[in-house]
Amino acid sequence: MINTRLVVFGVTHLGRRGVPEPDEALVGVVDRIVQWRPDAIAVEVLPGDLVDSYLRLRGPYAGMRVGGLSEAATCAEAAGPYHDWDLWQARAIGADRGRSATERVLAWCAAYEPYTALLLTRTASDLPAQVRAALDAVVAKGSEVWRIAGVAAGHLGLDRLYPFDDHSEGPGGQDVSDTDHSDLMTSLAERAQPRVARIEAELDEALDNGDLWPLWRRLNTPERVAASEELESGLFFGSGTPLARRLLGEWRARNLLMAGRLRAVTALHPGRRVLAIVGQAHKGPLEAALRPGQSDVDLADVAELDAG
Repeated sequence: MINTRLVVFGVTHLGRRGVPEPDEALVGVVDRIVQWRPDAIAVEVLPGDLVDSYLRLRGPYAGMRVGGLSEAATCAEAAGPYHDWDLWQARAIGADRGRSATERVLAWCAAYEPYTALLLTRTASDLPAQVRAALDAVVAKGSEVWRIAGVAAGHLGLDRLYPFDDHSEGPGGQDVSDTDHSDLMTSLAERAQPRVARIEAELDEALDNGDLWPLWRRLNTPERVAASEELESGLFFGSGTPLARRLLGEWRARNLLMAGRLRAVTALHPGRRVLAIVGQAHKGPLEAALRPGQSDVDLADVAELDAG
């Protein structure tokens, strides 16, 4: 029996600097992914069922600005006048290759999964203008979810991206004062600043050289993953305050939730190749959660993308 091979590929998030990274800097990354030929690509955005749940629950999720929630909600709203499906019906229709491309795009929008909808737009010639505009706005965000994962999936002929982000780890700090939270984060940011500045300088150099692959390859080595762990988790632990320990626990809980969702993706592709693209800080916690006792899943090194 052949085990599933899983690569957790940690990257620096694209689109966060206000100026889009040049396309040429991404070509080497996309080419290596295509050469490795994953059967599934998982991405760091919220699955549709969580988007639906968070929108209904509100509370700590009201106004949430991460995980692609607002983009997913906008696309679902744009598609709303053109269907009467619930989320589960929409998922089934979106996955049905016997349906028209336009119907499948509308279905994935209704299921709060706009990045999968985008994969099908090339052959959906009669999309309503408001749906196309909402999807164009998702592309314009310039994140790695589309510019790396989506582009590679298109080259590979894949018709699904698998979202596996999760922010269900805690109550959202509603019982913590804004001042306490702000003071802690300011203190930790000051302590982290020299290391963050070095990473930003490396990113500047990579973009000047027109190729992000060497930097991203380096950030996935054991040494750099350990350094990231010290930056993300070590500072919170070292702070020693109850609030810092709580935020550390919630960060690790989030990664455990994400690991569970990623493991479920591998279950859909037994004996195949699965690539997960995440912010580099997630790589260490995800691999720690997925390494022991998974029986039929092997964690593979990002170096495999060089070998094909």
